[in-house]
Order: sequence, then C-alpha cells, then structure tokens
Amino acid sequence: MDFETLEQKIEELNKIHPNANHKSWYRYRELYRTIYEALLAMEKSGEIVVEEDKNKRSLSYLEELLINDGPEFSYTFIFHGKDKPQKYKVGVCVRGLPICKPVQE
Repeated sequence: MDFETLEQKIEELNKIHPNANHKSWYRYRELYRTIYEALLAMEKSGEIVVEEDKNKRSLSYLEELLINDGPEFSYTFIFHGKDKPQKYKVGVCVRGLPICKPVQE
C-alpha cells in the first residue's frame, strides 16, 4: 500500500462511529486490521518512519499486546511517511478499540 492510500484508509477509519451498531464496529476492526498489516509491511520495507521508542520495539509489538494483555493495556507508536510532515499514531488503548489517527500538533 502506498502512503496516500494509507492516509485515505486512516481517514475512513476515523469517520466510522464504532458504537453506532455491530456492523460499524466490525467494519472498524476490519479496517484497522487492514491498516495495521499495511503498516507492518511498510515498516519492514522502510516506507514509513516509526519514531523510536525508548524500548526500540517494532509495530508488531501491538499485536503481541492485544493477544497477551488484552484491551487493558495502552500503547501507541508515532509514524510518518518518508518525506511526509504529517504524523500519525497507531496503538491499542485502555478499554477501547485500537486507534490510528493523525497527531494533533
């Protein structure tokens, strides 16, 4: 996935109201998974820059958290496309759905 398509998917994700009904919740989770898998591939190929965490983990750590710690854990990464100024954060949140949204500066 190219970065422009990724930005469109993130925008689409953030327009979904996941609490509206079961279908919107399912669509949110499905779209988040699509975005997350694209981010993993883009991180591996160097298409996106993930700001280094003090523990130097990769985005794959989010999957590990969801599997092992469930939604009680909160953790986010900040990333941006190479040569792109807009930053985004992606993560898993305490008692909520995973997020991927623009960083407000």
